[in-house]
Amino acid sequence: MTGGSGSMAPLVAALRAEPRLGPQIVAAHFTPGSPAAFGVPAEPLPGALRIALVAAGADPLWSHQAAALDALGRGENLLLATPTASGKSLVFQLPVLRAAATGEAGRALFLFPLKALGQDQRAKLRRLAEAAGLGERELPVAIYDGDTPAAERSRLRRHPPRVLISNPEMLHLGLLPHWPQWEAFLRELRWIVLDEIHVYRGLFGGQMHHVLRRLLRVSRNLGAEPLLIGASATIGEAGAFAHSLTGEPFTVVETAGAPRPGRHLLLLQPAASPYTTALHLLVELLARGERVIVFTKARRITELLHAALTRQEPELAARVANYRAGFLAEERREIEARLFAGELQGVIATSALELGIDIGGLDACVLVGYPGSVLGLQQRSGRAGRGERESLTALVALPDALDQYLLEHPEPLLAGATERAVLDPGNPEVARRQLVCAAAELPLRPSPEKTYLGRHGAVLRELVAAHELREVDGTGELLAAAKRPQRGLDLRGAGEGYRIVELGSGRPIGTIDGVRVFHECHPGAIYLHAGRQWRVEELRPEERTVVVRRAEVDYFTSALAEKTTEVLELLATRGEGGLRAGLARLRITERVTGYERKRLFSQQVFDTHPLTLPPVEFAAHGLFWLGGAGLETRLRDAGRHLGGSLHAAEHATIGLLPLAVLCDRNDLGGISTPFHPQLGASAVFVHEGRPGGLGLVRQGFEALPELLAKVAARLADCPCDEGCPACIQSPKCGNGNRPLDKQGALLALGHWLDPTAATPPLALRPAERPAQAVSPPPGPTTRPEATERRRPAAKRPLRAREEARRTLLFDVETKRSAVEVGGWHLAHRMGLAVAVVCHLEENRFETFHEDEIAGLAAALHGADLVVGFNSRRFDYQVLAGYTGEAYERTLPTLDLLEEIHAGLGFRLGLDHLARETLGVEKSADGLQSLAWVREGRLDLVAEYCRRDVEILRDLYLFGRREGYLRYRDRAGNRLRLPVSW
Repeated sequence: MTGGSGSMAPLVAALRAEPRLGPQIVAAHFTPGSPAAFGVPAEPLPGALRIALVAAGADPLWSHQAAALDALGRGENLLLATPTASGKSLVFQLPVLRAAATGEAGRALFLFPLKALGQDQRAKLRRLAEAAGLGERELPVAIYDGDTPAAERSRLRRHPPRVLISNPEMLHLGLLPHWPQWEAFLRELRWIVLDEIHVYRGLFGGQMHHVLRRLLRVSRNLGAEPLLIGASATIGEAGAFAHSLTGEPFTVVETAGAPRPGRHLLLLQPAASPYTTALHLLVELLARGERVIVFTKARRITELLHAALTRQEPELAARVANYRAGFLAEERREIEARLFAGELQGVIATSALELGIDIGGLDACVLVGYPGSVLGLQQRSGRAGRGERESLTALVALPDALDQYLLEHPEPLLAGATERAVLDPGNPEVARRQLVCAAAELPLRPSPEKTYLGRHGAVLRELVAAHELREVDGTGELLAAAKRPQRGLDLRGAGEGYRIVELGSGRPIGTIDGVRVFHECHPGAIYLHAGRQWRVEELRPEERTVVVRRAEVDYFTSALAEKTTEVLELLATRGEGGLRAGLARLRITERVTGYERKRLFSQQVFDTHPLTLPPVEFAAHGLFWLGGAGLETRLRDAGRHLGGSLHAAEHATIGLLPLAVLCDRNDLGGISTPFHPQLGASAVFVHEGRPGGLGLVRQGFEALPELLAKVAARLADCPCDEGCPACIQSPKCGNGNRPLDKQGALLALGHWLDPTAATPPLALRPAERPAQAVSPPPGPTTRPEATERRRPAAKRPLRAREEARRTLLFDVETKRSAVEVGGWHLAHRMGLAVAVVCHLEENRFETFHEDEIAGLAAALHGADLVVGFNSRRFDYQVLAGYTGEAYERTLPTLDLLEEIHAGLGFRLGLDHLARETLGVEKSADGLQSLAWVREGRLDLVAEYCRRDVEILRDLYLFGRREGYLRYRDRAGNRLRLPVSW
């Protein structure tokens, strides 16, 4: 047993000498440890806290902890970006404990991306508080998450704790929409803690940016000025990332004073299956008394490894648990507690255990596959190491391009520098829904809130035009049309997407966004959720529902698809030698045409099935580079396949892009084409896989030559001839990895990297199809009813109206009421008393009576545009009682009431619009008109009707000139109603 020794060198030597494992260890590296550096904060801690720190073994403070406390003492936002196990949580606990110990005011909101982290931190904070003599009365700490009972939630709102522990979803759905009920807490909010801040990247980060801006808006509106405290793993350009996430400046502390024990890193090239190698290594470590954590990249592999261990070594397996997201919360907590207590010797886990839940010290970490980033490797390997003892991390490579590249070129793993985390706070698809949420909580004020709203001007204008935001007349404030727009907005996806339900019971299984649904949940697909296999029985796009049933199969499915791309906007270009590249906003159109079934471990395709599904179209950012005539000639002369060469280069580039960008290859998509009509040449595209922008491809564009050089090295290093999963084959290829030409890809890469090669300048031609508004992929923003709500039906013919030269406005008054004829649906029986028309361009009025219907009809037919108010449902029906003509179909009509209803979802009266927009009143009403008819005073009816037409004319002209009408809502706000006629 080697578990008690301080040095891991004997263990490493034993593993290298082991007959099965030794030959597979292709490299061993050692990073020496570093001693602790201590510091003293400028403002001494109260005596009770010093006693608590001594009891916790945390006194004296490390230098980075002292520096961080000093920054907070100066009133600065703080980002602490230091390695795992460097005491980051103590930094955000101490200010709260100090305030409680000294009786100062101030409350804290601790936000954790996972519920389990919140539970763990609450226990730590309470232990420290009790050691300082602070009971629940002095320092109440409460958790507010999805498991909090309704009665407890109500109590927390009435009696808010000093520390509230929550997560992004509860902040978005539970606290912010109901902030008046949390006013007592928010008014005294002094600290907002963002733990594991590096998690908030990509699409999730774009959503979180808005959630935090919304929190700051509400808090500051109540007079609070909370400090932001971020805790992060070591990431590149940490301060810039925190600023992008929050919109606020930060002081960054990233030089850690915590001691670091020496670390051993083993790189293993499996002789056969990587899972067999991982199992052998796990057994060897357990047998030698080491405490081990094994990280896999899939829940299914976690279960398979544990099952294999149980069959092979049942006694060892009894001391090992498997841990994945699909377990119940109580099951996961039990495993964590047993690990912390030392009752378990090992655990096989997915990334669910990557974040900072305290599970005690472990000796060794086995990674079954590279986690996709140096950051992920550091986070996972940081789980091993206790006290001053060295730790061991073993990376068992998978047969993919990224893992194999790092075996040949391990420098990124050893240098210690981590990738930049990126997000795009300007993503218009995210902003479109988040801004409506913000407006529902507090009116948006574009001028005073330029810091937040300045970059979203175009989106705000679209939302106003679509009637999702309503502008207050005079102040310019923007109100939300919906009462609870927060519902259904998934912070970690591309919207509410599709529901996944069980066949028969209808039990909800999960959700999936509209971008991925056809790829992962097509009929016949095997869908993995919570470690279980489900077979998709039915996909119902009209109901946004996926129907599944339980399955236990030895295969997985991979979608086949056709994809096209259109360059919507060229954002940047670059050219060096044979490389001509662009960064652009793209329109991606993809149609899933079928799927393959593949064996789980061999990944061998054993059959293919066709599918007929609608296309998905969305806008995303992408980078591209040209092939060019020179390259095409070289490939042709060498007898290589142009399309296969570009396709292979595309796959390999996507596979290695995580070397330049903190992302997963599943965040990306690619297209290669022998001829792109807009570019006039062959081209390779790599695009983000979600609508709007994640901020990923810009980094790839900036590092493209270096990235392509690494791609060339990987292809050259790989010993295969025709291509394999370790170099150019992709498990996600929509074309079934056909065609691929590895040797042609090497020629192409040589051309692009040749400083003397010539490639024509990049020129963008217009798209072949007419420009049109880009529709987001199927998701909550493209429901038919939502589309109608945003885009009033009457807008479709507006282009024709703009060409109108003869505009006629009209109104009719009837001889009988709806009651007299049996209802409004019998308007054709009401009879015409008087009709008045206005020939707008001449400002000429005409009056028609019942015996002049033919003249009235002729006047209507002589117009290029007929403007009325409720004319389709009423006026035309009255006239149809005489002629039988369906005027709503035969006349070019603008019905103002129809436009208003389409935009607002409710109707407004002509009198209301006249009063609010023009400051005038109608001269009478319909009942008075009927009374005049009965009295035979058609002259008064005609005057009244003409006055209504004058109001209609003035409203129409006002809307045409100003682009809006005015109305008043139930709260008394006078709002602007956008119109376009």
